[in-house]
Amino acid sequence: MLAEAMNTYNIALYTIREKGYAIKLELDEAKEEILSWLATKGDMTISAFNPLSLLALVVVNEQYGKDWKQVKTGDLYDEILEQED
Repeated sequence: MLAEAMNTYNIALYTIREKGYAIKLELDEAKEEILSWLATKGDMTISAFNPLSLLALVVVNEQYGKDWKQVKTGDLYDEILEQED
């Protein structure tokens, strides 16, 4: 089984780097808290709250590019929430 946990952060960060992105952190003013993780490649910067979310957004960017909002997905989120077991 593969599950979301901190022990998957390094493989996520490794995968992002292997895809050619530079990874940086955005810290608070005191430099004590991570505000966001940033992946940059060319003129695209992707921001997320953790490395797994960052990897997911990198994949969305690579699959659909800047026009990702134009993809006709329907409302899968609500559709799945409404499913009965």
